[in-house]
Amino acid sequence: MASLNPLDWSGIANDASSFAATIIRLGGGIARSGAGTAPPRLLELYDYEGCPYCRKVRERLCELDLDVVVLPVAHGSPRRADLAQLGGRVQVPYLIDPNTSAAMYESEDIVAYLDARYGTNGGWGLRTFPLINTVDSYLASAVRLARGTRVVPALAQARRPASHLELYNMEGSPYCRKVRETLTELDLEHVVRNVPKGSPKREAFRALAGKVQVPYLVDPNTGEALFESDDIVAYLYDRYGPRSRES
Repeated sequence: MASLNPLDWSGIANDASSFAATIIRLGGGIARSGAGTAPPRLLELYDYEGCPYCRKVRERLCELDLDVVVLPVAHGSPRRADLAQLGGRVQVPYLIDPNTSAAMYESEDIVAYLDARYGTNGGWGLRTFPLINTVDSYLASAVRLARGTRVVPALAQARRPASHLELYNMEGSPYCRKVRETLTELDLEHVVRNVPKGSPKREAFRALAGKVQVPYLVDPNTGEALFESDDIVAYLYDRYGPRSRES
């Protein structure tokens, strides 16, 4: 199967580009910051990995140590019709909080809501300067050459999982980024379990996986659990991508 763009699924160019995106974001989505009490029910986020506005929301979710159900709506996803019905238009990010019945578009509004509802303080970082933050996030998307913006064309005939995959994640990790891009391109709903630096959830993660290393994918549909971004990407594509029709 040919790559979706000039970057290979693995290799030096792919890793270097993903590291560049992390550097451009100046450490956003790496460490726990201003986290308060997590809600009992998972938040839901309609987004796609390559969207610069979605990135700002995902970074804050990670910094606030919040887990979230991600519902990808990249270009070509049939889930876009669901988003239009729910919110009235196809625009991302779109956050739903089943704990409060809140639902909203606009990255700045979502981040402000998350801080007010689940944070203890706004903290510092690029989000303190909204315009710079947005431009910088666009640059991070640009270096990835449109990865995580479109669904694989042959997806309609691929196998679909019955239960959500789970990704143990740190938003600023260049290796996690490669996995999230693939989940978007394969249009796979998944639960993101954020474990930023400083997260108390890391000990439970260590007990589950044997070590604290991200990305870590758990597939309840097959019982598979994998470290290593390239191994996870290969697994996802083989199990749920176009090639899965042949298995």
